[in-house]
Amino acid sequence: MRRTTCAASVRNDSRRLSAVLAAAIAILILAMAQTSRGQSFNFNTGNDTGFTHYSPLGAFGAGGTFSFPGGGYRIQAPSSPSPGAAGPGRAGSFVMGTNYTTFSASVDLVDWDNSLDQAFGLLARTSSIGLGTTNGYAFTYATDGPSIDISRVTGEQAKNLGSMAVTLDPAKDYRLVFQGVGDSLTGAVYDLTDLTTPLAVATATDATYTAGVNGVFVFDNSPTKDQPADATFDNFSATSTVPEPTALTLLLLISLLPYRRRQR
Repeated sequence: MRRTTCAASVRNDSRRLSAVLAAAIAILILAMAQTSRGQSFNFNTGNDTGFTHYSPLGAFGAGGTFSFPGGGYRIQAPSSPSPGAAGPGRAGSFVMGTNYTTFSASVDLVDWDNSLDQAFGLLARTSSIGLGTTNGYAFTYATDGPSIDISRVTGEQAKNLGSMAVTLDPAKDYRLVFQGVGDSLTGAVYDLTDLTTPLAVATATDATYTAGVNGVFVFDNSPTKDQPADATFDNFSATSTVPEPTALTLLLLISLLPYRRRQR
C-alpha cells in the first residue's frame, strides 16, 4: 500500500513540475514578446512581402533577381558591368520601418554556389541604403576564407572588424545569428541539426552606427569584382531584444523550433 502511495506521489510531483515548467516557459515567452519588436519571415508563401529590394546596380542593367525555390529566398546578383564605376555585383532585401539599436537577427543558409568567390548573410543597423551610400554592419560567410566576418560598411565600402575561420558545406543547412548591444557585435554560425552549440563565433567592438534596419544580401567578393553572387536563405527573423544566455538556453532545450530543410 505504501508503494502505491509513493508511486502516486511521484506521478503527482512529476505533473506539478511539468505544470510549473510549462507556466514558466509561457511567462518567459510572453515577457520576451512584450519587450521586443520583431519580424519573422519563412517565405513559404512564395513571396517576400514586407521586404524592400536592394538592387544598386539596376541602373547599370545588372539588377538583382529574387525567387523562392522550395520555399526559400534566393537572391542572385549578376556580375557587375562596370566594376570600376559601379563596384562589384551585389543585391539584397531589407525590412524597413523599424530602426533597431539593440538587435538580434538570424537567417538560415540553405544553398549557395560554392564555386563563386562571394560573401552573403545579414546586414544590421543599416541606413542611407543606395548606390554608394549604404551604411551599417554586415555579418557574412565568405566562401574564399572560408570564414565568418563582421564588417563595418560605409558608403558600400566594407572594413573587416572581426573574423573566424570556418568551412561550411553547401550540402548542409546553417543558421547565422548576428547580435548587437551598444558597441558590442557578435556573429555566430550554427549547424541546423544543433542550435545549441555554434560552429564558430566572431566578435567586434565598434560604435560608428547606433541604429538602422536589418536585411539579407549577397556580394561578389572576388578580386576582379566582375563575378556574380548567388545564395538562398530561409527563416529570417529580427528582434530588438538579445536574449539572456539562460533564457536562450531554456528556450532551446525546451523547444527547438522546427525548420524546413530544402528540397534536394
